[in-house]
Amino acid sequence: MEKLVILKFNGNFESGFQISWEIALEGQSADRGFAGSLPPNPELGNVLTLWQKQHKSLGNSKRIKPQQIIYDGAINAYKQLAALTQNLQDIFSQWLNSPSFYLVDKHLREELNRAEAIRILICSDLPQIYQLPWCCWDLVENYPNLEVAISSFDFKRAIAKPKSRRANKVKILAILGDSQGLDLKADRDFLKSLKRGDVTFLEEPTREELYAHLWEREWDVVFFAGHSQTVARQGLLSLNQEDTLTIEQLKYGFAKAIDNGLQLAIFNSCDGLGIAEELGKLSLPQSIVMRMPIPDAIAQEFLKHFLQAYAKGSSLYLSTKMARQQLQAREKQYPCASWLPIIYQNPAVIPPSWADLSGKQPLLPLLNLNNHRQSLVLGILSSSIALVLVCLIQSWGWLEAGELKIYDRLIAYRPTLPRDERVVVVTIDDRDIKYQEQQGMALNMRGSLSDRALNQLLERLQKAGVKAIASDIIHDFPFEPELKENVAEADNFFAICRVKIDQQNLVSISPPPSLAPEQIGFSNWAVDDDGAIRRQILGMSPDNVCQSSVSLSLRLAIEYLNDVPAKYEGGILQIGSTKFPRLKASSGGYSLPEAQGYQTLLNYRRALPQTITLQEALTQSDRSLEQLARDKIVLIGVVGYNQDLHHTPYSRGKQEQRLSGVIIHAQMTSYIISAVKGEQKPLWWLCNRIEILWIFFWCGIGSLIVVLNKHSFLRIAGNVAISWGIILGCSWLLFLSGGWIIAIAPCAGLLLSAAIVSVYGK
Repeated sequence: MEKLVILKFNGNFESGFQISWEIALEGQSADRGFAGSLPPNPELGNVLTLWQKQHKSLGNSKRIKPQQIIYDGAINAYKQLAALTQNLQDIFSQWLNSPSFYLVDKHLREELNRAEAIRILICSDLPQIYQLPWCCWDLVENYPNLEVAISSFDFKRAIAKPKSRRANKVKILAILGDSQGLDLKADRDFLKSLKRGDVTFLEEPTREELYAHLWEREWDVVFFAGHSQTVARQGLLSLNQEDTLTIEQLKYGFAKAIDNGLQLAIFNSCDGLGIAEELGKLSLPQSIVMRMPIPDAIAQEFLKHFLQAYAKGSSLYLSTKMARQQLQAREKQYPCASWLPIIYQNPAVIPPSWADLSGKQPLLPLLNLNNHRQSLVLGILSSSIALVLVCLIQSWGWLEAGELKIYDRLIAYRPTLPRDERVVVVTIDDRDIKYQEQQGMALNMRGSLSDRALNQLLERLQKAGVKAIASDIIHDFPFEPELKENVAEADNFFAICRVKIDQQNLVSISPPPSLAPEQIGFSNWAVDDDGAIRRQILGMSPDNVCQSSVSLSLRLAIEYLNDVPAKYEGGILQIGSTKFPRLKASSGGYSLPEAQGYQTLLNYRRALPQTITLQEALTQSDRSLEQLARDKIVLIGVVGYNQDLHHTPYSRGKQEQRLSGVIIHAQMTSYIISAVKGEQKPLWWLCNRIEILWIFFWCGIGSLIVVLNKHSFLRIAGNVAISWGIILGCSWLLFLSGGWIIAIAPCAGLLLSAAIVSVYGK
């Protein structure tokens, strides 16, 4: 939202100025004010007077041609103007750096933000104040969206009659006055090129013709190009070679045009401050004039850049600033060209955009938030629009990364169960491979675990009384005879295979050939786009190579639970009395292209399962191994190899905290057993309908915040921040009981809804 700053100057250069300022959000009453002063500076007044005289000596106080600057006024006069320009700028800058003005400047900078659109109105009854180069104030230069305008102490809002709309076009009356010595064709061409401009041209009109057009028709903009000047604060317009009129002589025509809705007058001619002041007395909302004589080419350049920016959607003030600054490129030919354009503003009026002038209606009509019924309508509409936008963005997957970040924080900071003592992992690393070679076990070894070592380990574990044994090592070739015989007798031994998934470029991997189908579990992962494993696949359709439809973790859990019945009915897996929720493509914060197989969220424990190395398992005493492994599940797998290291919610972004595949299989197995035994609840999420209601509720809160705090941006921002905190707090509390509720989508909906109400509510 724009900010308006009004700076009021009382005094003169001989005695100094008393200054007061007030600041407000656009369209609202002032909420801050401050007083200060500027010291006497007669030198500034004298240099300003010399600068004005030198300007007028270069031309005839009318819109002039660049050639006149050099040939009519002589090169010495041109150099004198350049020197006076620099001198005036230096003295003016020093004056603004006066200690008495420091607090005014300091408070302004504290209240303003570089990203905001800002209007500063300079109000005074002294015309010399209007002539000062306010564009050289470093505040204006350092704030890219700030522009200065001038105004009078005396103003009132003109009550315009409702307009009849004309096909979304800006109605422009273009007055091309006395063109002697001027090229006004360029002005005409710029105006005719406007795509949403309906321009009526009056070329060197008579007084009667101009009066008739001002009186009888509705205009949004009046444009004048030609000769003009200010004499004793009176503006003079040369309509043709015979008629030069004051605004006083045209005041009833202009008053009628203002009454009919005239919003803006542009006088692309010389020395127009007198014109602006007199039109300001008639309550014209705003005008753009040139403060001093202006070369023909400079006037054309300004008009071109201003119309291009304004018609494309930039604000009136920013369009003026951009057009004015682009004139600096011509200052080698004509000093201080960028100083000349200035806006004369009625403080009671908010400057219109080009769309406002054209009558183009926004997506929503502007509503008055002081009207309760309109506030309710706007709140419902904005909440609905915000909901639709958020749901679309969510369906495109743009919110998934943010939702998963929140999910990881919830996982990481919630309390968890201690280490599951029912699961033990036998790990294999480079030292264990070397140990097998040293012990003569590596004959015909294909991979990290030889059949001889596995056979010896299997015998020791069975003797120790384990509940189940699983190998997470690929073994797609036949067992050696002795191992094959032992495996055939061990119905609690399980091995892995892998199902082919084209979308993930995964090829099939077969299980050991001699193993029974019920002793095989697939090892496929559900990996998110960021590489983390947050889900586990409990079941999926097999292929011709891997013919198991059950995951390794589910096989082990069912084996451990023994007599607990498991069934799959109505699309839901139930073990005992525990149901495992099934993830769909759009469950929770996910937006998956598809949910492969029967997937559920993996409820990790922070504490990892107990591990023992292969060498230790083969060398420690039978009693020690029995104490470690009796009635437990033992998984065997490789650790430390990059190709089998995976991110989890605990290790996001931390390479050193990635987990080996066998450890994750152990976590999955532990989660299933813990859920069935009632030690921890399966993670669940809301259905899509309830999620939509959740988002819509917070969209409504966003609308309500703006309606109740429409006069205070800080309150709106504070309440939005508090609401975001409540959303995150609700997510945390629900997650403590196992429920995952989305947080980014409602936060986005709240912000969008608040923004819509702010834009479309007055």
